[in-house]
Amino acid sequence: MNRVSHKLRAAAILPAMLLPLCLAQTHASAQADRGVLEKMILTERDASDAVTNLEYLSDMIGPRLTGSARMKRANDWTAEKMRAYGLQNVHLEKYAIAQGWERGSVEARVVSPTSLPIFAEQMAWTGGTHGKVTGKVVVFEPQTEEDFAAFEGKLKNAIIVPSAPTGPGASPTGMLAWPGGATLSPIPAFAGAKAPVDTTKPAQPAPARTFEQMIAFRKKVTAFLVKEGAAAVLRDSGKPHQLQNMTGSPAYASPIPTLFVTHEHIALLQRLLKRGQPVTVELNVKSKSSSGPVTVYNTVGEIKGATKPDEVVLLGAHLDSWDLGTGTTDNGTGSMAVLEAAKLIKSTGVTPDRTIRFVLFSGEEEGLFGSKAYVDSHKNEMQNFDVVYVHDTGTGRVKGLWLQDRTEAKPQIDTQFALLKNLGLLTDEPNIIPGKMNGTDHASFDDAGVPAFAFNQDGAEYGLTHHSQSDTFDKVRPDDLKQGACVLAVLGLNAAQMPEKFVRTAPKK
Repeated sequence: MNRVSHKLRAAAILPAMLLPLCLAQTHASAQADRGVLEKMILTERDASDAVTNLEYLSDMIGPRLTGSARMKRANDWTAEKMRAYGLQNVHLEKYAIAQGWERGSVEARVVSPTSLPIFAEQMAWTGGTHGKVTGKVVVFEPQTEEDFAAFEGKLKNAIIVPSAPTGPGASPTGMLAWPGGATLSPIPAFAGAKAPVDTTKPAQPAPARTFEQMIAFRKKVTAFLVKEGAAAVLRDSGKPHQLQNMTGSPAYASPIPTLFVTHEHIALLQRLLKRGQPVTVELNVKSKSSSGPVTVYNTVGEIKGATKPDEVVLLGAHLDSWDLGTGTTDNGTGSMAVLEAAKLIKSTGVTPDRTIRFVLFSGEEEGLFGSKAYVDSHKNEMQNFDVVYVHDTGTGRVKGLWLQDRTEAKPQIDTQFALLKNLGLLTDEPNIIPGKMNGTDHASFDDAGVPAFAFNQDGAEYGLTHHSQSDTFDKVRPDDLKQGACVLAVLGLNAAQMPEKFVRTAPKK
């Protein structure tokens, strides 16, 4: 055992990830200098800023809805941090979203046949009620346009609910499950969780649709509800223990007030409907929308390459969040891991061959707006982007990544992840998943033909807390956050030093 390995074995910080540094090196042509990589890991052990930065982002800046003042403050603060860490060309790259939106208060309650409160939060980029409204609860969950006819003239002032609760741990799947851009992914089922007994005739499965077809049909449903004068739509949060959920986008803003209702209270409404008598709900929903486009920003900084400065390795995460919690694990963790990786690479004093660019995107939660805008504004440079790594599934340790069906890149990925294991950053065999995971910003680059990958991470409590009021700093696993920063730093520096670029297929048509 060499001296460095002995010192790390005794360390109390990052206890499980930094042990086998003494093992044989992987092939020298596929990695940066071993001593440099070990130095970054030691720096993270002894002088990490990751947790401190995340606490500030979470507690002092707070939730970062795209287009909000807090989001701009986060852009400015991360740019200041990048400059402090010695990055070059630090700047904010602007783009626009169609409309800004600001959350207000929600009052919701059953007024008959009993009187009970309903725990609800407004879906983003949907309209308010403009005062109190009262309406009868109506089950309306069309699967095709032909289903509209049966409800013509019957939805005036109606409060729309889905035909059955989706159950804790299940991502809502019915036609009232309006997706929030490309960002909603299934939430793993919780052990032992049971959905209440269905209180109405079960809905037929929705026809198979592409994402674009689903959005088009959702817009037709909204237009029909507007025409018929429906008062509001209620959605099941799909999480247990009165946890909330959130989505929405200016790309499919709706004038119909749409509320996420805790699973327990959607189930209550279903049980009341089963009794065969009218159920009436009262709502008062307040929010604000801007009248036109809003300028928003991605935070960008880089370490300029010495011999191949036009070739780019990009490390990224999304800085925006939903606004029920403080956006700590979705995705403050990924953002601070990227910022920390920048600090670690700079701390080595090494000037890489290729440029390493660090990008904190906004607009991810509303449909990958920031990364799409970035790719579009740099479309003539995409052939020079070597590889993209994105960190965006919570506080858990990195275990592997999704290969995005890029079998041609697997030998290079296998080599890099073997190195991570060799360095002690992985405690198990790397989990390289052949298929695609398209729910975060790497997908925008993947669509442009760039080898772009999202990490597979330990689930921690991500399925419970993401998009909810419980996405807060106390959920953070400090050692796992530091491991993620080291993984990004090692992969980023290696890619910048490899003799050959990542192999790639042609851009998608």
